[in-house]
Amino acid sequence: MKNNIQKTVDALKPIDDELFHKLAEDAGFCEEILQVILKMPDLQVIRAVPQKSLRNINGRSVIVDVLCKNSNGNYYNIEIQKKNDDDHQRRVRYNGSSVDTYISEKGIKFKEIPDVYAVFISSFDYFGGQKTIYHVDRVLRETGDIVDNGFHEIYVNTEIDDGTDIAALMKVLKNHQLENDKRFPKVCSRIRYFKEGKGDSDMSDVVEEYAKEYAKEYAKDVVREMIVLDLDDALIQKATKLTLDEILSIRKEMKE
Repeated sequence: MKNNIQKTVDALKPIDDELFHKLAEDAGFCEEILQVILKMPDLQVIRAVPQKSLRNINGRSVIVDVLCKNSNGNYYNIEIQKKNDDDHQRRVRYNGSSVDTYISEKGIKFKEIPDVYAVFISSFDYFGGQKTIYHVDRVLRETGDIVDNGFHEIYVNTEIDDGTDIAALMKVLKNHQLENDKRFPKVCSRIRYFKEGKGDSDMSDVVEEYAKEYAKEYAKDVVREMIVLDLDDALIQKATKLTLDEILSIRKEMKE
């Protein structure tokens, strides 16, 4: 009989934050994803740091899902998003500027700043163009020429299947069942490690956090129902154990 940890892992998809962050601790897993999406088969990831915190003393700090560095010194920020609930282009823009600040040493010349690739993987077709992948380029409006400043935006989604290797990789990431696609040996091997129970000890803390997050999401649904019933915030806070700020945020969300 499977233990509770394995039951939870079985229900998780690789694209789910709780599992993806564990998968991404392996540089080979990140390397293969980037090789396929960027069509750079020779790309070598020498370091991958999940949930990297980028501090900003004077402004908003950010935690990026995965920050990778390759053998040429370039950086790759892989972001996973399942909900279409924000201006994600601005999120990519902000995260990109945070990465630039993090990797730029004091006194460095701008020409020495490494290239940064923002790879945004979503469960929805963000631009609605029925494409699996979108590349955002900087274009001179007057001439139509593409200009390069070293920041590359790539948006990929698991919703649209265009028959490419990228779409096949997205299928592996969105399926809670174990896929065995020989085109992606490192990705499938890493997923298998957890899906077959070999990573139970690594997942114990993750499962605990997943349970807490699930409970919190349920509490938010209760808050919405209580708001509809026109109950006051003090009563809602006592019943759900959420903070007043969280309740006010939900109220604001419901008005928008």
